[in-house]
Amino acid sequence: MKNIHCFLLLRTLVKAGTTIIMKEVKGFCLIFLFTQLFFFGAFSQRQVVIDNPNEARIIGREIEIFEDKTASLTFDDVSKRRDIDAYFTRSLQTNPNFGITSSVIWARVTLHNKTSQNLFLEIAEATIDSIIFYKIDSHKKVTLKKSGTYVPVAERDLKTNFYLFDLNLPAGETCTYYIRFQTSLPLLFPMRVAPLKVYFEDNHPKDLMQGIYLGIMIVMAIFNFFIFCTVRTKVYLYYVIYVSSFACFFAYNKGISHEFIWPNAVWFNRFTPIFISMGIIFSLLFANSFLNVQRYLPISNKISRVLIILILLFLVGHWLGLGTTSIILLNSIAFLAVIYVLVIATYVWMKGSEEALFFLSAWSIMLISALIFIMQLSNILPSDNFTRNALQVGSALEVVLLSFALAYRINKDRKEKEQFQAEVITQLKANDQMRNRIARDLHDDIGSTLSSIGILSQVVENQIDRNPSSVKDLVHRISESSQKVQRSLSDIVWTTKQTEESLDSVIVKMKEFTAEMLEPKNVDYSFNVADLSKIQFSPLKQYNIYLVFKEAVNNSVKYAQATHVEIAIYFNEEYFTVIVKDNGIGFEEVNIKQGNGLNNMKERALAMNGSLQILTQPSKGTLIELKVPLNIK
Repeated sequence: MKNIHCFLLLRTLVKAGTTIIMKEVKGFCLIFLFTQLFFFGAFSQRQVVIDNPNEARIIGREIEIFEDKTASLTFDDVSKRRDIDAYFTRSLQTNPNFGITSSVIWARVTLHNKTSQNLFLEIAEATIDSIIFYKIDSHKKVTLKKSGTYVPVAERDLKTNFYLFDLNLPAGETCTYYIRFQTSLPLLFPMRVAPLKVYFEDNHPKDLMQGIYLGIMIVMAIFNFFIFCTVRTKVYLYYVIYVSSFACFFAYNKGISHEFIWPNAVWFNRFTPIFISMGIIFSLLFANSFLNVQRYLPISNKISRVLIILILLFLVGHWLGLGTTSIILLNSIAFLAVIYVLVIATYVWMKGSEEALFFLSAWSIMLISALIFIMQLSNILPSDNFTRNALQVGSALEVVLLSFALAYRINKDRKEKEQFQAEVITQLKANDQMRNRIARDLHDDIGSTLSSIGILSQVVENQIDRNPSSVKDLVHRISESSQKVQRSLSDIVWTTKQTEESLDSVIVKMKEFTAEMLEPKNVDYSFNVADLSKIQFSPLKQYNIYLVFKEAVNNSVKYAQATHVEIAIYFNEEYFTVIVKDNGIGFEEVNIKQGNGLNNMKERALAMNGSLQILTQPSKGTLIELKVPLNIK
């Protein structure tokens, strides 16, 4: 019994304690719920007071944001349903930026006007597809306005490049505003509230800067187009289209194009991604052409074609409805293309291209600015004046630097053209000299030999019956003269066909002539030639060297009565040297200037700015040394 009483007492105490605890928990829950409702209600009703009429109030951190990932909620849903109302959160960014998103973004703010002026809301981003502006006044009356790139400029409250909404907020009044944003491009919406006068004074310098930027781009495009029309070089056409594409892209990006160029043709805004796509495509073509990758890195052309095809595919995909996916891919390819061009520019510069250094400097700036701009669009970097305008500043600097590069290219092309013209003139002079030389050789050598053949033929004709024994010697002389004519004609034909600057062919011809002249006479000879692969002479100079050599060997056989001839051909740092030495009868010094074609040999040596030295004594042989100045290439 005692145990039963203890059990009942314990059960009564537990029940009483449980009841007290449950009441306390319920009370705590009610207090917590009341507190949460109080704070949510107080937070949602927070007012932004506009009390300074002389400056624009940035409200990016004072608005509340709700992301509708389904893109299906209506204004009634987001403004009246408490379950959705609780999802509005305070913005943490000065310029709210959601990057590329398929969601609908709702923003709301309650404004109180403590100024005496009418206020306007500015959304300083021109490329938002759809903006729906809702106003809830103090009497719960709702009015709405629509704007965005697909609404004609004429239907806006004010016809400006950005979006200005008249808040219709009288002095001392308070209203709540909901704004619905949706776009296929990167979504960011810098927001300010101010009287109209403040916007005019603040935006006027910005408009001037935009005008300067577009002016630079247009001037560069027109100037280089005239250069293209003059020189007809495709690199300038690529540059013109590249610069024009960037100018069009930024004119659209800053709202200038659909304010002034196609204010009512809103359907064209769907095709504006073509501007940045064309900019990327023609930057690749311009880079390949300017850097002459066909010479330094031929595979670059194939890689560029792949990138261009991908850009076109993503562009068409955007038009077919891929939306945000295609824009993400286009941005990725754009950044990849910028890095790729930087890599090939570096490679070409390392290969020795001077103009690649100019290109590399310009493109490095473009890479940095593109990286900042794309990271800002992707919400990696905060959206501010610096990041939003980085690509514009970078492209302007790049265009200016590339203009210097093209100017260097023009100057280089001009010098190459002048050099080519000088070479053509030199070649024409050489051709003229060759014609004169051929005419002289035909007249002096072949003409005189043919004349002697004619005279000897007449003598043979007169003596063939009277003195047959003497005719044999005359016929032999006619045969020798005929062979001489044949050799001379062969030499002339050879020199007219000779185009190579190496000495290989002339050395071969020297050896052939030496063998042809000395072996039938049983004259012993040596022919020593150094490695002449580094030596280059013009065909005319080779011909003169050959004729001097030919005359020297011929004299050794015909006049010196030599039994041994030594031939040496070599070079040093200053001269190319040919030596013909024989053990013949020699001759007197006083006779050096007479006969045996020695004068001809000296004239040819002088024509090459060279020298001819003859060392001889009776019965002690003859040494003929030809020296020709040279430049080793």
